Amino acid sequence: MSTARSVPASAWLWLLAGTGLLVLAQHGHPDIAVAGWVFAIFLLRFSRAAGVGPGFVLILVGHLLAGAAWVIGIRLPGDGVPWGAIAGVAVLNAVFAVPFLIDRLLAVRLQRAHPLLASLVFPLAHVGAELLVLTVSPFGKVFGSLAASQHGNLPLLQLAAVTGAYGIGFLMCWFAAAVCEVWQHPRRLLPVGVVAAVLAVVLAGGSVALNQSNSAETVKIAGITPARSLAETSAEVPPVAEAAEDPEAVRQIMAPVTEDLLGSTRQQAAAGAHIITWSEAATWVHEDDLDAVIGQVGSIAAQYDIRVQLAVAVITERPPHGRNIAVLVGPDGTQQWLYDKVHPVMGLESIVPGTEPPPVLETEYGRLAAMICYDLDYADTARTDADIVLLPSADWPGFDRLHTEKAKVTAVEQGYAVVRQDAHGTAATFDARGRTLAAVDYYGTDRQVMITEVPIHGVRTPYATVGDLFGYGCVAALAGLAMFAAINPRRTLPVR
Repeated sequence: MSTARSVPASAWLWLLAGTGLLVLAQHGHPDIAVAGWVFAIFLLRFSRAAGVGPGFVLILVGHLLAGAAWVIGIRLPGDGVPWGAIAGVAVLNAVFAVPFLIDRLLAVRLQRAHPLLASLVFPLAHVGAELLVLTVSPFGKVFGSLAASQHGNLPLLQLAAVTGAYGIGFLMCWFAAAVCEVWQHPRRLLPVGVVAAVLAVVLAGGSVALNQSNSAETVKIAGITPARSLAETSAEVPPVAEAAEDPEAVRQIMAPVTEDLLGSTRQQAAAGAHIITWSEAATWVHEDDLDAVIGQVGSIAAQYDIRVQLAVAVITERPPHGRNIAVLVGPDGTQQWLYDKVHPVMGLESIVPGTEPPPVLETEYGRLAAMICYDLDYADTARTDADIVLLPSADWPGFDRLHTEKAKVTAVEQGYAVVRQDAHGTAATFDARGRTLAAVDYYGTDRQVMITEVPIHGVRTPYATVGDLFGYGCVAALAGLAMFAAINPRRTLPVR
């Protein structure tokens, strides 16, 4: 059957509208939260009106283009077009076209006799696609979670503490499928009524959770980043292979940055901070000088009876000549952890990745943990039993705000506070419910310093206990619906 005969003229407008809204729904630039709820309405309407093959191919092309648009929108650093990233994200986004095909093949078999079950096909399939993408993606949760677009809806975000971000994506897609059903068959109100009731319960429950008293005990934490006037200093360091052979050159070039950080650390310690963390790779240090820098920070920590986490890029003689580490020194001036970043940014970082899990330390201020930037985007590192995560980070214009907003969702999922000191981005502190306790834009001040009173007790969440159980349950439920449809006669409703 040709597309000209199978697709009504108005359906092309549905395809264009759905694809355009998809670009806005991916938590990129631009980012419009409501687009995440409505883009699939138009694409489902188009898919159900078009032939199976042509409809899927066109929706697939739309997802490929939307994935490319997301990469272009975040303006990756570097010269030239990031073809590798564009291709990678586009392929990942293509996976999200498959739920529309599954809906087209399966939901139409259930619509007449079981409209409520039919409305569940698309959201179940979408969660399965999210589970696959977020499991295999080399980018972690940086791309692919529909829930990230809802970072501003705190009552809704509380669902992530139970189901993970998958539950939010499920609700959004269920809403789209139910509305599409009413659009096609106005008298079939059961699905949209059930979705509305479930959504009301979720929002009410989220509001109750947010109104529960937060931990009355807090700790004053300061995050510091080198002065913006020193931002280009590291560019003066020779290529790392040469710098590895010349520790004196590294020492002299980076001395102003290191001294700036030590001065800021003293200042915040004198102002009453109990914990201080630097931003990611705040200064560069040759491995020969690392112990000396740790000792300098340790002297400050011992003088003021505090804990300080320094975060430095270490130039090593061993190829690829780089480490990205966070070191915590305690009130006695001694080292309490040394953590290597486990997940470097693909294509942007050439370092020896860490192999150890994030460290956790029992303190008078709760369980402290360390990760570095992208480590929070991966399940193997993000699933850490902590009350407060110190997260040195560094981003770039185009991704600064977005990356910080994604951290809010993880904080709710795992039930810990996140102190994200983000050079070249938006530093922010979120509590275990996702509330923003403090935020400082790197580009809005000469010196990015973030001071926050952080609750010392997190929240033990069901998701942190059971992990992706909801996601796998959705896959099992979809398989069950497929079997149910297979053993029941095919009875479809006319396309309208």
